[in-house]
Amino acid sequence: MPATDPIAPQTSTVFAPCATCCPRTTVTGEGTLSLDAHARRHARSLSRPLRYELKNVTFTLPSPRSVPLAVWQRLHDGTDPLTAFQALVGEAKTREMTAAGFTLGDLEVIVEEWEHRGGVRRHAPASPAPAD
Repeated sequence: MPATDPIAPQTSTVFAPCATCCPRTTVTGEGTLSLDAHARRHARSLSRPLRYELKNVTFTLPSPRSVPLAVWQRLHDGTDPLTAFQALVGEAKTREMTAAGFTLGDLEVIVEEWEHRGGVRRHAPASPAPAD
């Protein structure tokens, strides 16, 4: 088949974005597809910040999907969840929560509910093996 045949398979390895599904993506000279515009559109479509109240303290958390990866990792790796949470709500609000008697268990409940409402699914913690 000639190369101009509309049924012939594409022979180029550089794919141009289609105008209908990717109208704002850009292919660089090296054939790299830029996702910057798509990421900006996606960020605008994220859920609004979520407002909560616990122990008479009202606080607002951003959409879980908008949290920087470094904060997300610190929140979930277990090494420094309080500092990560402070990055989400601010130092003053963290002091208010501490004064109200918040516990690590409260922090876990907050994060679970925040992720659930934000549409983020985490794997359930591994169950301890039953004792023989």
